[in-house]
Amino acid sequence: MSKRRREYTFTKKNFMWRSLLVLSAIRSLRLVSKSFRHICDDKYVLYRLSLDEIPLFPWTHNPERSNFLKRCRRSGNSEALYRKGLINFFLDNHTHKGLRLLTEAAEKGNKEAIYVYGMVLICFGDKTKQKGFKILSSLMKPLMSNTMKELVELRYKIRDSLWWRGRPVMKQLKRTYVPEKCECDGQTKTFLRKNCAWHGYGEDNDMNTSSACEFCFWHHEVELFFDNIE
Repeated sequence: MSKRRREYTFTKKNFMWRSLLVLSAIRSLRLVSKSFRHICDDKYVLYRLSLDEIPLFPWTHNPERSNFLKRCRRSGNSEALYRKGLINFFLDNHTHKGLRLLTEAAEKGNKEAIYVYGMVLICFGDKTKQKGFKILSSLMKPLMSNTMKELVELRYKIRDSLWWRGRPVMKQLKRTYVPEKCECDGQTKTFLRKNCAWHGYGEDNDMNTSSACEFCFWHHEVELFFDNIE
């Protein structure tokens, strides 16, 4: 095996051991050598790359950036798929295309995509509501406290990104949503009313998600997601 090939193989293995790649590191490595440029353009690298350093709604159009994000989507990068799906659905009025991309990102385990796609399906109602519950169930932790803390982070991050440009579609979803009358014992409602995800929980005042009513739980989450959207 040639020296260049050994360098490529060894470095690619190092990449594959890393659970997350950042864009700034990729930019720096591309300047090292042709071998590193090949590695940085590898589909696996683009598949695992974090896009946190790229704004969701940039102020100016950049063809190079657009082409790069397209390559990430073609490589199956869940964050790139989620971003494009979010823009298509909430900003560009491309509902079906947006849902398709959100579905693909959710199936790859992207938590933000799971949250948004699940919320949308619940709002659509009828048969899709049950599908929404099933999709969102992957975000549930054994304890309600841990589940709520994670949902708070997701909710605020997504709402902040959609607050101005995505409000019209959010208003439509809010009007579409019809809560179902629940005939459970009310324990889930009581727990949600008394507890706040910002505070800690003890074993004596927490609740197992397995015993929670999913209708009450996700109705509560939908209300929080659309809070102050008028």
